[in-house]
Amino acid sequence: MRFAPIILAGVVLSTAACALSTQGAGATSSRTEAPARCFRIDDIRNFRAANMTDLYVRTSRDKVYQITTTGGCWDMDNALALSITPTLGGSSNVCLNDMVNVVVPGGMPGSGRCRGTVMKSLTAEEIAALPSRSRP
Repeated sequence: MRFAPIILAGVVLSTAACALSTQGAGATSSRTEAPARCFRIDDIRNFRAANMTDLYVRTSRDKVYQITTTGGCWDMDNALALSITPTLGGSSNVCLNDMVNVVVPGGMPGSGRCRGTVMKSLTAEEIAALPSRSRP
C-alpha cells in the first residue's frame, strides 16, 4: 500500500483548500466555496468545445474547468467523445496550469492530438455567462 501516503496527502490538501468566512462580530460562520484547483480525469462527466482551442469540462462534483489547447485538435468543437490524459506522471489528477493531452478520435491520424493547459476553474457566474453551445 505505498499509494496510501499519496492519497492521504491529496485529502489533506483538498481539505485545506476549504475556507470559512465570518460576517462580522456575532455572526454565525458559514462555509464558502473555495475555487477548485484540481480534478480527477476519471471524474469528467461532460465537455463542450467553444472552438478549436477552448474546451470546457464538467466534473462529477459539478465543477467546470477551462482547458486551452495549443492547436491541432481539429473537429474538437464537433466531437462526440474525446480523451484527456495528464502529460506527466501516472496520476489521474490534474490541477490549474497543468499540461494535458487531448485526443479527438476519428479523422486523419495525428490531426486530433494536441496539448492543452488547465487554465481556470469557472465560477457559477462564469458558467452561466458561457453561450449555451459552450456550456458543458
